[in-house]
Amino acid sequence: MLSKIAKLSLVATSLAPIFLTLWFIGFSRNWRWKEGLPFFVIAVALTIICCCLLKLSKQRLEKIPVRIASIKTADNEMVGFVLVYLLPLIKRSSLDIDGFVLAFVAIMFFVIVLTTNSYHFNPLLSFLGYHFYEVMVDGGITFVLITKKNLTNCKSVHSFVQVSEYMILEA
Repeated sequence: MLSKIAKLSLVATSLAPIFLTLWFIGFSRNWRWKEGLPFFVIAVALTIICCCLLKLSKQRLEKIPVRIASIKTADNEMVGFVLVYLLPLIKRSSLDIDGFVLAFVAIMFFVIVLTTNSYHFNPLLSFLGYHFYEVMVDGGITFVLITKKNLTNCKSVHSFVQVSEYMILEA
């Protein structure tokens, strides 16, 4: 399993689309790509961190053989997240961001992620071609499976690495 720091880093990477949206707001104000450039740089850095975490997880975490008993798509959560990420576009006239409010929201988000198992969706992973599935393995435990495959058969996945308590990544 990933350490808490790695798990938090993976969660932090889900903020990349928000920073890309903030960059676009600055860019579209004067159609100059340098407007809001720090937001673009942060989005790219978070994307690189996400790719590295996934690659390291596949390389360094223990591969566990699996037999999936049932599978159900979980990609449908993406719509809600994308809508939230696009909300900054509603007020395009300004990039004024209250740093204290942003920090408070970020801290609350990370505390919730650390203390619950409710977060598993990262829209950046969808952008990178991954899909999310709710799977039940033999033994009755349910996980969220992250894979690049479009699964239609329970026998399509043979092994995984465990990213968090209830999140697995196809190995």
